[in-house]
Amino acid sequence: MSYQFNWPVFGHREQLKFLQNAVSENKLANTYLFYGPAGLGKKFVARYFVQSIYCQDEKIRPCQKCRACQAITKGIYPDVYELGKNKQELSIDNVRELLHSLALSPVHGAHRVALIYGIDQINLYGANALLKTLEEPGRDTSIIMIGDSLAGLPATVMSRSQLLKFKPLNNHDMRDWVASYNFLHEEQDTIINLSFGKPGLALTMIADKLVNFKKSCNFIIKLLAHGTFYYMQTIDKWFGILKKEHPEYKVFELGALTKRYLDLLEVFLRDILWIKLERPVVNQMYQSELELLAEQFDKDRLVRGLLSLEDIKNKLRHNVSPQLLWENLFLSLK
Repeated sequence: MSYQFNWPVFGHREQLKFLQNAVSENKLANTYLFYGPAGLGKKFVARYFVQSIYCQDEKIRPCQKCRACQAITKGIYPDVYELGKNKQELSIDNVRELLHSLALSPVHGAHRVALIYGIDQINLYGANALLKTLEEPGRDTSIIMIGDSLAGLPATVMSRSQLLKFKPLNNHDMRDWVASYNFLHEEQDTIINLSFGKPGLALTMIADKLVNFKKSCNFIIKLLAHGTFYYMQTIDKWFGILKKEHPEYKVFELGALTKRYLDLLEVFLRDILWIKLERPVVNQMYQSELELLAEQFDKDRLVRGLLSLEDIKNKLRHNVSPQLLWENLFLSLK
């Protein structure tokens, strides 16, 4: 049956067409694996896909009005199961509980769907438990796995899945989307340039009308503009505040809270280097500030700083003091 699909998603045309055809032709695969960097809208696509499967409207899918559509939005539809939502651990016990639910008869209709978020974070025991179901899937069951990367996933899981790779949106699609919000042209360019084709990242900037983004930029500018004493003192105060605000975090876990600042610092250092090389900058809202900062740095130090940033990002994944990493970063710049 041919439907009019109501999926308010920018980009990902091939992926949408593939999934919508599966709904129209009622030919659902047993296992799907959505993968690609965070912030691309994989979860939104999965939700519209699942709603379209169960939607009761005979013309528009999903209609967002029927009981099935509304129940799925609220996360209470009885034949749709979710695992890993809100960063829930994908342990063997949680996977087994999910598989037990899938073994039950559907409450409505003749199909059940399981959504597994963060599949790239599943441990070996959970993956092995899941693999048994993937090897012998039920005809009336579809499992949709969503992850940022294929790295670490057993080859056997990937080989039994219909792979759908999601890529960052191109500038044209991003501009069409951002244009629907009320921003100045310069602000639109900044959002597009600094979200790197990721609508989720752009939304965080749009949500507060760039207020937090501007505060973060001013923080980075002050760090780069001042000397060693100011930098070390500011970093020390910053981590002191983070420790008080997040007492439940272990010292090395605080690094996750500073990652967006590292990403922004990388943009600043790269833009300063671009000015040195007489190339256009990404963060156009701060062109004049970048030009002033460019007078304080030479090319070699900027390259050294960018390399140090990559090293820091890798080390943050391990039990290394993030404050020490931030302090050492400055030494590579000045």
